[in-house]
Amino acid sequence: MRQVIFPFCIAVLFASCAKDGIIHEDLIIDGNQPPEVTGVSIVEVNNYVNSLYIDLYGRTPTSEELSAATNLLIEADYDSLSRQELVAGMMANWEYYKNFNLLISQQYLVDADSVSMQYQIEYWEYVIDLYTDAGDALEVAYYTWELNRLLDLTTAHVDYANGTIDINTYFRRYLDNYYYDQVNMGSLNFVISVFNNVFHRYPTNDEEASGVAMVDGSTEQLFLMDGSSKGDFMDIMTTTPEFYQGLIISAYTAFLARNPTAAEIDFFTQQLLEGVSYHDIKKTILTGEEYAGF
Repeated sequence: MRQVIFPFCIAVLFASCAKDGIIHEDLIIDGNQPPEVTGVSIVEVNNYVNSLYIDLYGRTPTSEELSAATNLLIEADYDSLSRQELVAGMMANWEYYKNFNLLISQQYLVDADSVSMQYQIEYWEYVIDLYTDAGDALEVAYYTWELNRLLDLTTAHVDYANGTIDINTYFRRYLDNYYYDQVNMGSLNFVISVFNNVFHRYPTNDEEASGVAMVDGSTEQLFLMDGSSKGDFMDIMTTTPEFYQGLIISAYTAFLARNPTAAEIDFFTQQLLEGVSYHDIKKTILTGEEYAGF
């Protein structure tokens, strides 16, 4: 057997290890500022801005709008105040009210649009002139009543944007018009539809019975409030505390795709009852971490 001698190899190996260790050097490059660590990517910011435009305006932002909104957020490190500034600016724009009204119209009136409404207005004006010439005061009074209800509906979003009506009156106009009556004919269908649209639930048996009787002209009590007409029923349904709960449910399902918790409903309903605007409630949701994602 041959004898293997390797002291030389070991010596070389150790010499190599000592010589080839990794050397770290601190280098300073003028003008090179490291990015701030925020944990928020540009993709997340763009997604947030896109979601805001879709939810508030019903469209995606233009490249200029996306750039301006993104820069606003980046310059403020994406903080809550910058998000509030962005959302407040968007909600102050007429396009917000226009889209808000479109969504409510689609929910409450199904297929009715501004073109069909304008045709109906012109038709009733023509009919009123005919009955006026014929001296039929009863028919004139009826069609004038229908015309005024529809005119109130078509100006609801304008009046709401201008602050001349509150959120209660705005939604009441969507219940009190020719098209809503056509979609929900009969007292029972009307009552059930109003509960679904306003409260997001069906009425209990007692609520249904009281509501139908009230709409038909009987004196009844609903949510501890007395009424004896269809108008009284709509007044009650748009002023009772559950009306505000319905607004909270609408905002959460639209923006967060979930129902609010009992605590969230209680908190925001109390704010609405104390005079906080519905738009401010929505602003709180839209600027929160859950919606923004950062």
